[in-house]
Amino acid sequence: MSDEEEGLIDDYVQKLGAKFPIVRAPKGMSTYGGTFYPSTFTVGPDGQILTAPADRMPADSYLEEQLAGVSLAPKLPDDPRYDAVRQFWEKREHRKLADYLDKMLAQEKLGEEMRAVLTTQREELNKRIERQSARVQTLGQGPDYTAATNALEKLARDWKGLSPADAAEKELDRFGKDPAIKKELAAGRALEKLLAAHDTTKLAQARKLVDELVKFRKRYEGTNAATRATDLQTQLANRLRGD
Repeated sequence: MSDEEEGLIDDYVQKLGAKFPIVRAPKGMSTYGGTFYPSTFTVGPDGQILTAPADRMPADSYLEEQLAGVSLAPKLPDDPRYDAVRQFWEKREHRKLADYLDKMLAQEKLGEEMRAVLTTQREELNKRIERQSARVQTLGQGPDYTAATNALEKLARDWKGLSPADAAEKELDRFGKDPAIKKELAAGRALEKLLAAHDTTKLAQARKLVDELVKFRKRYEGTNAATRATDLQTQLANRLRGD
């Protein structure tokens, strides 16, 4: 997206030889907090903006973790007989999907073609259950327990009634009982609150946030949130020097 004049956009597309779609979005940069080109955003499948641009791309590890939580419906034949399966996938109703597939596959008179399709769907669901269970273990290792908590809570909702949700609930319970993790969570939530209170597209607030981040990292020294605060403070300071 770009909020520049159409002539500038056309020149850019021709010079770059871009094969991806580019649209003009008036006030797009100011609305979403962009201050320079190109500005990279990470947007979740629910439309939530996960990261706004600083002076670098989001870390590959962060992008991989976000992608791990995306569950797209596998391809199904264009046949109304599979509408129920399609809807369960799209609504992320995995427990209902599992029950439905098991019930259908238990029918002795189920047609051979339909049995093959539903068997493939059950196998795909099993693979995803295994992947999400492994993901729970990874999230449980931290070090960003605030982000891990958010991911585990979502995972527990999406996979309620199945093993990944049970494992996620167990990790969340452990988080709530571990003093060190509770300290990390408190620091992480404090950082989220601090960032939400400042509009870094405004110069005065960006400068104020730099000062607040210095105070924050001293107050929460030794936590992962303090390390993140240091990185953010450096990014903002670099940007302000560029301005």
